[in-house]
Amino acid sequence: MHYSIATNWDLGLLEKLKGTSVESLYGQMWNDPLGGGRMALFIPKVGKKEVASFIAEVQKRGIEFNYLINSTCLDNLEFTKKGYKKIREHLEWITSTGAGMVTLTLPFLLQMVKRDFPKLRACVSSFARVQNVHLAHYWEDLGADKIILPESIGRDFRTLRSIREAVDCEIELIANHCCLFQCPLDLHHRNMVSHGSQEGHPCGGFAPDYCKLACQRLKLFRPAELIKSRWIRPEDVSDYEVMGIDCLKIIERFRGTESLIKIVNAYEQKSFKGNLVELLSLPQQGAFLSPNLEVLQRTDLIEPEIMEEAMEVLKEPFPGKVYIDNSKFNGFLERFKKTDCFHTDCDRCGYCEQVASQAVSIDEEWRKEMIVRFDKAMERMIAGEIAGFGQ
Repeated sequence: MHYSIATNWDLGLLEKLKGTSVESLYGQMWNDPLGGGRMALFIPKVGKKEVASFIAEVQKRGIEFNYLINSTCLDNLEFTKKGYKKIREHLEWITSTGAGMVTLTLPFLLQMVKRDFPKLRACVSSFARVQNVHLAHYWEDLGADKIILPESIGRDFRTLRSIREAVDCEIELIANHCCLFQCPLDLHHRNMVSHGSQEGHPCGGFAPDYCKLACQRLKLFRPAELIKSRWIRPEDVSDYEVMGIDCLKIIERFRGTESLIKIVNAYEQKSFKGNLVELLSLPQQGAFLSPNLEVLQRTDLIEPEIMEEAMEVLKEPFPGKVYIDNSKFNGFLERFKKTDCFHTDCDRCGYCEQVASQAVSIDEEWRKEMIVRFDKAMERMIAGEIAGFGQ
């Protein structure tokens, strides 16, 4: 199995990747013209000069760099004079850095890359939600070199196998996300983070993240959601290798180097002892870089104090309060190989509830307190208090 991992732009990360199976790093500069999958609030503040220098170091080590331009929306400016020019100039700059690949969500961007920027390989973002053979064929016919499949089908082995057999391009899955299964907030959240990462967008590089609040709350309200989420255990990597999955993607771009290396090592060794929370995209003390809180000081957009209260709720660390015991998952995937989760009522199935009761332990007092805090933060958004209404 090969691995693609997020970059936090730390040269020390490159040194620690020596001898690993990491074949590519991916990232995006702060305040990117086209935007991507993480708001400027969270990603490291690096500009064109730092990015170009870092990519040069990546190349020296024989690793491919995958530059992200995977926003879901360009404000309908992509075919205007100014907007189209911005896209072309940005692709020209990306090519000049020596990046070997771009990840994108919009079909016309892939066509533009293939037509005018042949040095760049094209990777289809998980944001494109390629979840069946029909869509996989569509993207491969456009010229996709790689497709990152959406999290929702990560344990749908019938679909994974059918896509793998249908296309010749590389197939990648995200290993350590903790998104809700069949997330009802998905469309809103993809658009939110896309605009929140775009240079000069009216939202100012952030958004009051109702989606994340609702997501984290539900995981505490119904702990089985932590099991339903389609993360991949290090011990189960072989199941995906056998199927022909080429690469696993390790997130996040705002993780510290030690945390990223810990995750890479766990997946390479196909073994991890302890709390799975430490590998997943859940709040953790010391694992993530400090957010760019200064972007929140926009009294023309929000009430900063209320926004900061919401941020405090989202930053509350899970380890120490939530424990997902990785030793309790022997044979975990066998049920998924026989069950069609897309057409199954979770309440009738009960498998993830059963696993959660055995593998997940949560500080009950903390859980109740956090649900109240989540509810309060969400209510202040819905009532408009964060926007200066109803106070």
